[in-house]
Amino acid sequence: MTPQRITNDRNRARRRRLAQLSLILISAPLWAQIPTVSYQGQEVAANEVLVKFKSSPNISAPQTLAQINLAEDIASSSAIGAGDIWRLRSRSKDVATLVTELSARPEVAYAEPNYVVHALETPNDPYFGNLWGLKNTGQVIQGVAGKPGADISATSAWNSTTGSAANVVAVVDTGIDYYHPDLAPNVWSAPSSFTIGVGTTPITCPAGSHGFNAITWTCDPYDDNGHGTHVSGTIGAVGNNSVGVAGVNWTANIMAVKFLNSSGIGFTADAINAIEFAVEAKAALGVNVRVLSNSWGGGALSLPLLDEIDRANLWDILFVAAAGNSASNNDVDPHYPASYTTASNVVAVAATDNTDALASFSDYGKNSVHLGAPGVNVFSTLPGATYGFLSGTSMATPHVSGAAALVLSICNPLDTPGLKAALLNSVDPIPALSGITITGGRLNVNKAVSPCTAPSFTLTATPVYKSKTTISGFNVSVTAKNGFNGTVSLSCSDPGFSCSVSPSAITGSGTAVVTGPSFASDWNGTLTATSGGIIRTAALEAPIITGPGGCGSKPCQ
Repeated sequence: MTPQRITNDRNRARRRRLAQLSLILISAPLWAQIPTVSYQGQEVAANEVLVKFKSSPNISAPQTLAQINLAEDIASSSAIGAGDIWRLRSRSKDVATLVTELSARPEVAYAEPNYVVHALETPNDPYFGNLWGLKNTGQVIQGVAGKPGADISATSAWNSTTGSAANVVAVVDTGIDYYHPDLAPNVWSAPSSFTIGVGTTPITCPAGSHGFNAITWTCDPYDDNGHGTHVSGTIGAVGNNSVGVAGVNWTANIMAVKFLNSSGIGFTADAINAIEFAVEAKAALGVNVRVLSNSWGGGALSLPLLDEIDRANLWDILFVAAAGNSASNNDVDPHYPASYTTASNVVAVAATDNTDALASFSDYGKNSVHLGAPGVNVFSTLPGATYGFLSGTSMATPHVSGAAALVLSICNPLDTPGLKAALLNSVDPIPALSGITITGGRLNVNKAVSPCTAPSFTLTATPVYKSKTTISGFNVSVTAKNGFNGTVSLSCSDPGFSCSVSPSAITGSGTAVVTGPSFASDWNGTLTATSGGIIRTAALEAPIITGPGGCGSKPCQ
């Protein structure tokens, strides 16, 4: 028998087998308008799987296929690809059940979800092509051809998230043109009238106001310079609205905190008051300020300013700062506030150009500047519904501030140390920054958000009070994220005594209890939760309750 004859016979046999399968399984396709669900952190077609059968005589046995049809309540099926993969849709069973049950059958090589994929998000904003920092295809910007990929990978990150209004970025600058059509929807507005204290002075702001002017001590932070508006556009110009540009976040919540005047000049005292407004808005009003964007600097070391930055850290606020534009080494000649290296919430940002080189003007520092970001010929919003190019570490800073907000939009809950680590541990190493910045790399926001799209879980431990001064244990909560359904092993430790967790393992989400001796403030332990390579910890510590009544807002247990 010739090779061609063998091939023809095999093809005919294969077609007969496919015909048998299509007769046994429901042949009418039901693929139109299939809903999607989340499975282990990925978007998939609801009630569907892709199945490959093993090469076995059992595959074509009608009774086997009929069993699958009946057992999995199959509504529709079709062969795809080369014909050895089948797309099955169940009337009643979800994806997890289908994958588990079909994978267990001896006739099945594998079964997996029908994953949803997207074209890489590119907004329809007409000037998007100018935003090389977000997507660098090698386009020519102001006469300079770029290097493809020398960007922050924003378009890839947008497949996971395009931002959120849940976290506020306070732009400490010259103010914002809050009427700008590309910014107005993303500018923070007070939901009602409020009064907070800055220094010893009460500041009362009306509903609908957008921040604070530390120069005039009013609640009108309108930009009379342009710098703050440009910065804000990079952080959060409205994306995909067929207008102007897009920010790192298409949806954002940007608070204007003005202390620089129309010439771009300000004083340390005003900067402190501007920062304090944002901190007080969080402390007194509950406004969720998580990032301060600071595209300014100068002067000598200021202990009052350092104290204010530390105060922001106490309120879980990241402080992103421009490294400076003197082409100097900040390790030798510090540039403040970026050079407050003792403040753990500071992230100092150098500027790179569209070829991934260090900008000619940018400061740097192996021990004092954390990372680089696009800062040369950056196109963004300007007052009066206009747009333009600006350069400086001032323009690099909002790329990082915006990236921080984008990370928070998908990675909550995430504290300031975790947010800072997410940004710094995900850079793209580039030769131009090697040895002259702490990370040796340029911002990559897609890498920063990627861990938060994977299946995972959160861990909390809430103290159980027997009296105002006695803590007997902790209530534990494990909450699944992104479709996580693994087994979490729980353990506790305390240097002063033994403790135990019951139950010691939870699948997916669930609760447990840590028990041990009843002590007044002696708990100083750690709760550890482990599943595969995922490790979460929570402190087993609690304050002593003071004041009248029960234990805080609840009765003692």
